[in-house]
Amino acid sequence: MAVRGWFRRPKGRLVYVWQIEDPKTGRKLERAKVVGDAMLSDEEGWQLVGRMKAEGGIPVDSNGDIPSAEVTFGDLASYYLTNKAFKKASTEDLHTQIVIDILKPRWADKVAVAIKPKQIKDWLYTIVVEDTTRHKYKDVMGVVYKFAQSEDLLPLGEQFNPVSYVTGIPSVSDYEAIALTPEQALKVLEQLQQPEYTMIVLVAATGIRASEMLGLRWSDIMWERSEIKIKQTFVHGEIQRGAKTKLSKSSVTMHPVLAQLLKDWRAETPYAADDDYVFASSKLGGRKPRLGSMVVEDYLQPAAIRAGVVEVRGGKRYIDGEFVKRFGFHTFRHSLTSWLMANGENPQIVRAMLRWTNLNMLAHYAHGFKSDKLEAQGAVLDKLVKSGVKSGVGND
Repeated sequence: MAVRGWFRRPKGRLVYVWQIEDPKTGRKLERAKVVGDAMLSDEEGWQLVGRMKAEGGIPVDSNGDIPSAEVTFGDLASYYLTNKAFKKASTEDLHTQIVIDILKPRWADKVAVAIKPKQIKDWLYTIVVEDTTRHKYKDVMGVVYKFAQSEDLLPLGEQFNPVSYVTGIPSVSDYEAIALTPEQALKVLEQLQQPEYTMIVLVAATGIRASEMLGLRWSDIMWERSEIKIKQTFVHGEIQRGAKTKLSKSSVTMHPVLAQLLKDWRAETPYAADDDYVFASSKLGGRKPRLGSMVVEDYLQPAAIRAGVVEVRGGKRYIDGEFVKRFGFHTFRHSLTSWLMANGENPQIVRAMLRWTNLNMLAHYAHGFKSDKLEAQGAVLDKLVKSGVKSGVGND
């Protein structure tokens, strides 16, 4: 039995596509018929299809008058994952995870054009996640609809994409990263053993991303050139080829002190062959890197607590009295930026070290330390407050 079909426009032709069910296997099979030139509008196309149905050239629809009235969101989602050409493997992994784990369990069996914006918004707020994550779920769901429309699985127009009417989902988190002072970072490092010690030093000294560090093989370290090549990353438990951005492909500079630390670790680890991962997982026989989340939860966070850098009160973490929503490898990337800026480093050098496309990221990564804030405040007070008051001698 045929269902109402949709249009595609390959190679300058307007093609009507529909599905039938194989009576033997129950599988969905596609059928297609050229109805005209690709320049024809959908309205003109439907008129031609109607004529062809009347003449028996195309099976009559088994559903109502709305195009794609029986296409479920699950159908669209499966088509998206199968046919979307992702530019980055990491994006494909993220979207696949969201579609399979988050979107399909709730919406797979719902007719796509019948889902209401309020249903989507109410559902999003039942998920206990940060606003940025909730917004990402909404974005991916909207992308599935838009891709279906671009492939003629759904008619064009916002009325056939309910996500376009979902508003009020914040895209920016209230999360503010915390940067450690060099003294605090040293206290944490003193609590770590290998290889976690070298991992944190590597991030703190170079600003390398955790995914890049975990994806390193020994062959990626150019000892004679004092550089580390970024050839792959370790994201969502899988190795991904390539770098996050074009600028991320640039090499990471390696100071002789850092090179010696890496050589010391190589002499200690049983996984020291060129093709082995620098921070290989012993549980997996060196076949994969360590999982960053486990390193943070099992080693880094406990070390920070033992060092007294992170204080736990009521199940929440604090640094210098400030609430810390996240504490991990990225804390040291923020810390490096803050250290460099506090020491008066050229912003272009900072940008190059962190491998950013432009200087705008400084506003996000550079943090003022409490001691620096007090010193700056004192400099202002020296100009504004009388000496007697500054010295603590006031009038009754």
